[in-house]
Amino acid sequence: MIKKIFFFFTAFIPLLLILILLFFFFFGIYRMRDINYKNIYAELEKYLEKEKGKIFVVLKDDTFSITYNYYIKDGPYKRLYREMVFKPSSDNHLIYVYGGSEIISNPPFLKEEFYHFPEILESLLNPHLNKNFKVYNFGMEGFDVFDTKEIMKATANLKKPDLIIYFDVGIVDFDNAYLTCIKKNFYFMWNFVLSKPRLPKLLHILSDWFLRAYIEPNLINLAQELTLIDIPEKPFKKFNELILSYYKKNLYDIIQFAQSKNIPLVIMVPMGNLEEKPYGIYNITNKFYEQGIKEKNYDKRIDYLIKARDSEILTFNLGFKSCIYKFLTNLKEQNVYIFDLRQRLLDMHFEFNYKNFYDYGHMRPDVHKIVGQYLYDFLKKEKLLE
Repeated sequence: MIKKIFFFFTAFIPLLLILILLFFFFFGIYRMRDINYKNIYAELEKYLEKEKGKIFVVLKDDTFSITYNYYIKDGPYKRLYREMVFKPSSDNHLIYVYGGSEIISNPPFLKEEFYHFPEILESLLNPHLNKNFKVYNFGMEGFDVFDTKEIMKATANLKKPDLIIYFDVGIVDFDNAYLTCIKKNFYFMWNFVLSKPRLPKLLHILSDWFLRAYIEPNLINLAQELTLIDIPEKPFKKFNELILSYYKKNLYDIIQFAQSKNIPLVIMVPMGNLEEKPYGIYNITNKFYEQGIKEKNYDKRIDYLIKARDSEILTFNLGFKSCIYKFLTNLKEQNVYIFDLRQRLLDMHFEFNYKNFYDYGHMRPDVHKIVGQYLYDFLKKEKLLE
């Protein structure tokens, strides 16, 4: 009798799990066939118009303490706090570097010391020039251009730098907007299982990442491949145009702030890992990605992979968009200098893959060294170190 009960449960549990997955899959398809894209646009516009939070920066006892409290409670937002030693001397030539996690995060389980390009830049500056340079890295995880504008104003108003450098990836602007307003309409299970923290914190984070990075995107690809759903391209072009318009507005605010303070502003334009699989409209995104992965010619491969990255809409971390690249590289503003890192790396036939990136955009140590050197060369060429 016990053996029969054991056999029943061992056979029943996998069957139950399959039935639950099938329920989520077909119920998700039912929902996705009735998506109201106009409502999504309205929600996105409302989100972009919001003041997302309040930053508090205090300079006390040679320490900068930075606190960012978000008003928005859903999506990727959480309270951020960081402390950093700040001891400039009177003869320091101050350089402030701003950006997201790409310039401050240390990869897990890495034993050797990790230097990001701002630290590398400082080490290159001081031995060769007759000035005492001090580079401060004000990078904050998850910061988009609006958040960067807030921290830049707060820190530069407390102590004015001689130069500002902004490592502007534009990823987070699209990523946060899509995660908060758009992607939730294309999830099969996340809305029901993990939209609210119900598990222990670490387990929730890992489950959330695994579900949204792998399970959900592959389910949406499967549904499209089986022609069970058809995702239109046109609404996403409108979403991207709206996000880009607010990105431009905030970036112009940064430019105007730097100009009002008479601080030279360098905007770095990078590109991330093109071989991380993108997810979007299957017949577009997957086609370009497969063509790029198979292509042997460097220029053609990069072109295909950029097209795949530009068309992605459902990847866990949305990548570097060409619309931002085109906007930045065509900027002509007084006292603003555009360092086209993407083109500089393309010129050397740099491989935008896992050899040089840990994930979608976090560079490995050797790449930070390359970027630090290229940035140093650019600053010298533009006579920003004199």
